[in-house]
Amino acid sequence: MASTRDLRRRIKSVKNTSQITKAMQMVSATKMRRAQSQALSGRPYSSIISYALSQVSGKIHPEAHKLLMANSSGKVGVLVFSTDKGLCGALNTNLVRLVQSSEFIVAGKKAENIVFYTVGKKGRDFVVRTGKNLEADFESFEHIDFTQAMKLRNFMLRTFDNCEIGEVYLVYPHFVSTLRQEPRLVKLLPVDPNVIRQNDREVAGMTDEGKTGEFIFEPDADQVLDFALTHLVDTQIYQALLETRASEHSARMIAMQNATDNAKDLVSDLTLTYNQVRQGAITNELLEITSAGAALE
Repeated sequence: MASTRDLRRRIKSVKNTSQITKAMQMVSATKMRRAQSQALSGRPYSSIISYALSQVSGKIHPEAHKLLMANSSGKVGVLVFSTDKGLCGALNTNLVRLVQSSEFIVAGKKAENIVFYTVGKKGRDFVVRTGKNLEADFESFEHIDFTQAMKLRNFMLRTFDNCEIGEVYLVYPHFVSTLRQEPRLVKLLPVDPNVIRQNDREVAGMTDEGKTGEFIFEPDADQVLDFALTHLVDTQIYQALLETRASEHSARMIAMQNATDNAKDLVSDLTLTYNQVRQGAITNELLEITSAGAALE
């Protein structure tokens, strides 16, 4: 059994750890509120963009734009959003499981035909560690703005236009609640008309303004479609960045809260053990003194 000195050291060490995890919990809680607000505020805008696009695409032939058509490349590009740091529970582990699952390999694509683009060190480390094809790694910023999404869009559209990849998917943690974040796989390119129509029905169900009417396009429908499709890609990437950040801070706050609670429980158990050891030592000393006194009589 450990000595009282060792137990005191362990109690002090665990208390110091609990103070650190408590501070990290408070920092994550502060960042979480802002990140959650941004992620939730961006969702209606994404739906409205899809609705507006559905009104434009209905006036034009489906093959009128390159972002609506598949190209000749047989490769699939996967843009993985992860965190730079750990201590956020199973967030990154769940993303890895989704990437490795059969659900991720669409249309019977072979592993050698799948290339990865990563945002976040955890996703990059996983791709490199497992020997997968890493084409590019992008820096993850704490403060997210729309220009970051536009830079990612420019890169992905360039590779798609050059027929380096035939399809592009996003893998990111979707924020559901503070206690729940779900890994999600979303097709980015070519733009899926079914997804647009689905969002169109959702928006139409929320408002009476969802009824289809006549539109006047200025300068013309083709240019409006080009802008709307490009902006839709921007919005999907930007929303994925926001969802990832909100999920990260939520998961880290819960993980640090659990770590703090576990540290307090451990301190309580160690304190009980310390008192038992100390009481046992006092009892032994009393027995020795009593025995010595009896022997002198």
